[in-house]
Amino acid sequence: MIRKIRANQIAAQALRTRKKYLAASANTPICPYNLADAMSFDIRFVKISSFEGMYLADQNMILISADRPEGRKSFTCAHELGHHVLGHGTIIDEIIESGSNKEIEREADFFAAMLLMPLSVVKRAAHDIGINFETVTHEQIYILSKYLGVSYAALNYQMHFNLKLINYAIYEQLKKVNLREVKNKLLPNKTDGEIFIVGGWWQGRAIDVAVGDSIVVDNFSELEGLAILKITDALNSNVFEAVKPGIAKISNTTGWSAFVRVSRKQFVGMYQFMHEEEVE
Repeated sequence: MIRKIRANQIAAQALRTRKKYLAASANTPICPYNLADAMSFDIRFVKISSFEGMYLADQNMILISADRPEGRKSFTCAHELGHHVLGHGTIIDEIIESGSNKEIEREADFFAAMLLMPLSVVKRAAHDIGINFETVTHEQIYILSKYLGVSYAALNYQMHFNLKLINYAIYEQLKKVNLREVKNKLLPNKTDGEIFIVGGWWQGRAIDVAVGDSIVVDNFSELEGLAILKITDALNSNVFEAVKPGIAKISNTTGWSAFVRVSRKQFVGMYQFMHEEEVE
């Protein structure tokens, strides 16, 4: 466990980093790849399944395993940025199922959590979505995790252990989850990929999805980028599937709009080309 004084220092550094490089307000979620790019890092996704990520201090480079789930990759990028900001030097983060007891790894994890899921961001988003922390459901945690760009498990852990928003009993109840069942409740017959429930409350960041993921838009009105997204149900024009890499824009009847950035599934290469459209 990180001592309280040190934890407060790391949390403050995470918030300062968000503000310095992205001018992000205290209640706005961020994309860690955008942040790393703004900090002049080379970000590369590589096909090495034996590790999570790597921070190369002498080359200003972050390597991330392309084989991991999207939320895990996002957290890994933030974790590697933590090694940089906290002055840890070059680090290779291998996959260790039992976790690491190294102090620098705990610090980098805490930095990543407070960078992507600070208290003000989680509370504002939960309020806008309509989440009551005393009665929060598996489905609501899943929806919120997609907005923050993190995994379901990481958000549940953060809400209890770091932010103290839910008690231990609720944390344990939420931990017992079958994500396939959660996704089936949100979008019946969805067999693969992730589901993004979006609406006017989705503010401050693009909707980052991979090919095969689905987007459910509240009060949909207009789509720019028909080659990137397609309507998957003729009877329900609010549901879209990402079919190819690229950038689209989606709007609803209230005047809200957001960009959608679609990447290849398990993309390998430099971050700058992650959403590049395929040449026919």
